[in-house]
Amino acid sequence: MKRQKAWKVLSTAALLAVLAVTGCSQSAAPPQQGAQGGSTPGQATQDAGGQADMTAKLRLNLKTEPPSLDPPKGFDSTSNEVLNATMEGLVRLDKDHKPQPAMAEKWTVSEDGKTYTFTLRDSKWSNGDPVTAQDFEFAFKRILDPNNAFPSAFLAYYIDGGEAFNKGEGTADGVKVKALDDKTFEVHLNAPAAYFLHIITQPTFFPVNKKVVESNPKWAENASSLVTNGPFKMEDWVHDQSVKVVKNDGYWDKDSVKFAGIDWVMVNDENTQYQMYKTSQLDMVQTVPIDMKKELIDSGEAKVEPEASIYYYRMNTTMPPFTNVNVRKAFALAIDRKTLIENVVQGKQPAALAHVPLGFPEPEGGDFREKGGDFFKDNDVEQAKELLKKGMEEEGWTTLPPVTLTFNTSDTHKAIAQVLQEMYKKNLGVDVKLENKEWNVFLADQRARKLQFSRSTIPADYGDPVNYLELFVTDHPGNRINYSNKDYDALVEKIRNTANETERFKLMHDAEKIFMDDMPLVPIYFGTKVYMDQSNIKGIIRHPVGTIDYKWVEIGKK
Repeated sequence: MKRQKAWKVLSTAALLAVLAVTGCSQSAAPPQQGAQGGSTPGQATQDAGGQADMTAKLRLNLKTEPPSLDPPKGFDSTSNEVLNATMEGLVRLDKDHKPQPAMAEKWTVSEDGKTYTFTLRDSKWSNGDPVTAQDFEFAFKRILDPNNAFPSAFLAYYIDGGEAFNKGEGTADGVKVKALDDKTFEVHLNAPAAYFLHIITQPTFFPVNKKVVESNPKWAENASSLVTNGPFKMEDWVHDQSVKVVKNDGYWDKDSVKFAGIDWVMVNDENTQYQMYKTSQLDMVQTVPIDMKKELIDSGEAKVEPEASIYYYRMNTTMPPFTNVNVRKAFALAIDRKTLIENVVQGKQPAALAHVPLGFPEPEGGDFREKGGDFFKDNDVEQAKELLKKGMEEEGWTTLPPVTLTFNTSDTHKAIAQVLQEMYKKNLGVDVKLENKEWNVFLADQRARKLQFSRSTIPADYGDPVNYLELFVTDHPGNRINYSNKDYDALVEKIRNTANETERFKLMHDAEKIFMDDMPLVPIYFGTKVYMDQSNIKGIIRHPVGTIDYKWVEIGKK
């Protein structure tokens, strides 16, 4: 299919290779100690001018205030960007996107693949305290504490006793993580998970200083009280304005950090951001103005890389008219994605006609998405009209209940929403109201399931298709649209407990089919990253699956 070939041009099989490594091979012996030591894994090529400027700071745009810098609470791309710079977990993704030793200098895996035993290296918190296995035990159990209601708790359900504790059916003592001594941390899983090391690179699993957290419930709200253990430490945080971090000389791998720190501003206007970049006020931008995107990509000034992600709209299944499956299908089929991508989004994205993105390799080879295929046709307007008519008749509606499409502040999100509004009017005769919300408000309302029809970008948290499937289990915190199907729930549970990879992948295809038959979302496109770096900036690591990493950046002297 043309759209699949277009993706391959972008990825050149790199994403498949990445996910193959972070998927099936991770139960093998760990990388040798020192694989991430020194500057090798993320070492940047210096600019033609020669030496890196050790006194320079990287100037970036965060766009908006991070919702939280408490690792399991700040479960969003904005928070994770800062967290990945200031904190570190047991393992860290290197420049080849593979988990490598970080706070853990080595680990062993039991023969049955269920028990991981990590040996911690000597490292310190930014306040001088040692980072201990007790901090990790406290942090992992804290993720799952139902009283905290952390949105990322589901990622820890792979831990034996984790889901029961989080759902109020078990206790903290029943969560099978344990500090055997100050330097030895043991984790026991429900079932073998070949991608477990990739999962724990996610900021959710970063340690927290037990003493600090217990003594100050507001420890993560200001720079002065934040205690971190990563490459950088907090210097200043002016809420809704800026975040500043400096090199952490107490970091175990400080010699790999070749610059002084990072200054983030919060400018949520793409044209202003672009002008700041062009006038050298910013060293990198992660998005470009939509009216210039094609020109910048074609000229080579903006770069495009693959990303295992999907851009879609959620339909709240308990809010009319999306209580009806045929109405939901009508909204999915009535969109001309090709026109939207080519004329508005302009990032060489493949059209999404399914839920799980491209980039997840099958055990016997090939791609999960390619094997699973498409679940509907793009721009199938006549079928969409029939489905809308059928759905309205089933509900006894002569007029469709009002529809409000909600998006968070962004020129791109706004442009996409406006085009969808026009398409729904033209193709279905439906008037859709548009509603804009600032990021923190939008995210809180969506998580509270208050939004009827709202946009999402979901990047993979780890390299396996089940990451996408588990989000829509009944009452899952990632669900956000009240979707519920008992057969689907049972199948996802079976997937989690199936060790045979061939059988597990077959079950995942079956689960996706159930989900797409129910159509609780409108897939738009599978993601790419469009960005620009200044010529003297080298070594920013953009993982197809994982948080952007600045640890190995080198800033050349101008």
